[in-house]
Amino acid sequence: MKYQQTLNAVYAQLGKLGDLPIFSATVNRIRQISSSREADAMALAMAVMKDANLSAKLLKIANTPHYNRGHGNISVVSRAVVLIGFERIQNLSMTLKLIETFSADEPGTGIDNLLVSAFLNAAMAREIAIRSGAMDIEESYICGLLYRLGEIVIAYTLPERYRKMLALRARGKERWESIQLQELGGHFSDIGQDLTQSWGFPKNVVQAMDAMSAEQLKPSHRLNHMLAAGSHDLLELIYYRDTGRELDYSKRMRQLCECTGLSQEDVESAISDSFRQVCDLSIEYGLPAKGLKPPFEGSGDDDLDELSRKLAFYISSRSEQFSREAPATAESAPAVTGLGQLQLDYLSRMNEMLGAGASASAIIETAVEAIEQCSALERVSFCLLSGDRRRLSARVTRGVDADTLSDTLQLGASEPRGQLFVRLVERGNTLFVPDCTEQGWAERLPRDLLTTIRPAGFIAAPIRVGERPIGLFYADNCTPKRVIDEMAFRVFNQFLVQARLALEVQRHAGVKSAAT
Repeated sequence: MKYQQTLNAVYAQLGKLGDLPIFSATVNRIRQISSSREADAMALAMAVMKDANLSAKLLKIANTPHYNRGHGNISVVSRAVVLIGFERIQNLSMTLKLIETFSADEPGTGIDNLLVSAFLNAAMAREIAIRSGAMDIEESYICGLLYRLGEIVIAYTLPERYRKMLALRARGKERWESIQLQELGGHFSDIGQDLTQSWGFPKNVVQAMDAMSAEQLKPSHRLNHMLAAGSHDLLELIYYRDTGRELDYSKRMRQLCECTGLSQEDVESAISDSFRQVCDLSIEYGLPAKGLKPPFEGSGDDDLDELSRKLAFYISSRSEQFSREAPATAESAPAVTGLGQLQLDYLSRMNEMLGAGASASAIIETAVEAIEQCSALERVSFCLLSGDRRRLSARVTRGVDADTLSDTLQLGASEPRGQLFVRLVERGNTLFVPDCTEQGWAERLPRDLLTTIRPAGFIAAPIRVGERPIGLFYADNCTPKRVIDEMAFRVFNQFLVQARLALEVQRHAGVKSAAT
């Protein structure tokens, strides 16, 4: 009874919004044409072009390096259909419409993250399907994409109830499936199956959304359920959403390996490749690249933690590149490209150092070097906080007149300029002053800071390991009137975040070693 009430409430909300554009006549027509052996590229192109927004996005995606491998500029939809393929066009259209329809500014539901996960789930299912020799990899993709449809729809149509469910899950006292039954009268998969069935999706896709109904499928189609469900559970673990500790990484990975005939290394390679694809295409699909980055909290499972760490490093570097992207002149483009590559080289170097067990001091030294080399900042320093948290001492300094800066950055809490920086570390605050000559800063900053270090602008940011503050990264420009621009701040912040992440990984590894 409660499930029917939930379903009625969902349909009522969807009715208020009008017929869902994701499964509008245009998208259904695309599905019908792309599955017909008698259809041609022009017929499918005509169906796509009935939706101007969809046409524009498909052409934009068709011209990305991922799809356009030296075919020149693709300016017409029919050519995109020929190059990309009928079924891929269908799946691209479905993905774009899913994101377009359910993107909503509804605080507390995390619907953007659900859409990112659906896209990732589809990409992971497809990549694993390719490696395992699955019969229909595009159907594997669509099963992965729609696997979380029920949860997305509940978050979109019943946000208050969904927020309550998330709060219950965060407490970690009840199983996620039990919370779904309690609050909805059924599972997310039930909602998804009801909706996809009513919208005319193939039986194989509908049944693959739930474990019980998937048992009725032929082995070749049952594999799609295993891929979609397995990818979903791995994403729950990678993003630390499994607060009740219901899932086991090794067990889920073993099940995926058994049903696909792949090694764990092959499956993890497929996961990494799918993250790269989604990250590279996220802007075109209208998703925030930074939402892809998994948090690194340490699970106690070495394989899971290693995979999460690699993904976090990669996504962090790529999302920073996306945030820098802007139209550039022909003269400025080569410099921007070179700068991006240098940053990626340093990120790769830090990743390798971490994998090789480099010391914390070596990682921090590399971060300081990376900031100085990759940004327009003229001086960079790392200051270590004393054990009594009363003094900061410069330990690594690079750039213009580095020795003078190092001598000056010996800061005690009782000194005027020392108070400012020690307080920043204690409170965990970052101070960004682009131009020290701007009105107000001369009065707010310690006078001896301005007369001794004489920064034109500066950034000061604390670094912590867990709850313990360990020091401060400082960077500035000392050339008069040379203000710090936003790009310099982004580079500074990027390597600060990477240093923090690396130190967190080391801390978790140390805790585990001590425990064993």
